[in-house]
Amino acid sequence: MASCPAETLARCASTPRPVEANPDIAGIGVIVSFFSTTCLAVFLATVILFLDRLSTLVDRARSVRRFNLRHLERKSFWISGLSKILLGLNDSQLFTGTAVQIVAIIQHCTISVYHFRIVTELAFLSTVTHLITLLVLEGYFIKDKKSNIPRVLVMLINLALLGYTSWNGYAFEMSSSTAVKSSLIACFSGARRPRLGPAFYARWTILLLLSILGHCSVFMQMYIPRDVCQGRPGLARISYWLRDCRLFTLMPAYTIYGLVNGGRVLWRTQALRKADVPITGSEQDWGFGQILAMLLLGLTLLPGWEVFSQYEFLNFRVLKMLTLLRLQEEIREIHGLRPREQNPPMESIDELRDQS
Repeated sequence: MASCPAETLARCASTPRPVEANPDIAGIGVIVSFFSTTCLAVFLATVILFLDRLSTLVDRARSVRRFNLRHLERKSFWISGLSKILLGLNDSQLFTGTAVQIVAIIQHCTISVYHFRIVTELAFLSTVTHLITLLVLEGYFIKDKKSNIPRVLVMLINLALLGYTSWNGYAFEMSSSTAVKSSLIACFSGARRPRLGPAFYARWTILLLLSILGHCSVFMQMYIPRDVCQGRPGLARISYWLRDCRLFTLMPAYTIYGLVNGGRVLWRTQALRKADVPITGSEQDWGFGQILAMLLLGLTLLPGWEVFSQYEFLNFRVLKMLTLLRLQEEIREIHGLRPREQNPPMESIDELRDQS
């Protein structure tokens, strides 16, 4: 690589040395924070889908006279609180995932193949969190499309970086040579780059394409006029079918692959178990960067805590207004007075208090 110093490239001709520890990329706090955030996002998304979809089906099966207003109120409250926590997890992963990829690109002359593979998996876990949040909270993103422009821009940047990091990371993942994993990634340029077979191209293309399609399908609904399907029932049915397909097929498959493959690679690190390459130094020490990564995970829970703590201070008038509005929407859906749409998350408590 021409942009790297000569002394760095000189190491490529010598016997591979032990990899120097890099806690900023492969530290125990960083890995635990990324993986825990993705797992928590999957759990919250599952709960939100259950409350928003399955409980709606149960409500439809009931008689209108037997509607439980308290049940409807609690469902809206839980969806609102959990949605805010999920958004916090998304924002945390959005910026930390982008940052770790930028660091890897900046350190391309000194970073090892071993650490670059870890960066690839951390970036993939970050993308899984983004995709889950977009698909589960699709109504929120479509409703507040202007305020979500910064999120969309950073997501697009993250996808572009993921294309680069996964191209380089997956190229070395199939190698079982310890010498290759211990070498600098700058050593594998031009003719020295591993030979890429059809399996690599198929894997890289499918994963990146699914990620782009999942993100852009929501982006298009955010910024393309929604009257395209009006007066076209066939097109509307196809749109609903595609939405459920990506929500209940694309998202689970993408998530399972990310967690399984990411867990497999991250488990073979010094931070969690034993690295498959010799490492000088320790990546298991809890330094400032590791504690900060874990504290950022706790920081994402604050928006949800605010919702839960303020809920008990809402006056009866606000609760009654919210319950009646939700009940009216459910009744209209039951009687077919309007087509079924995905309800956006509950309005913020501050807005409801102002209306009261």
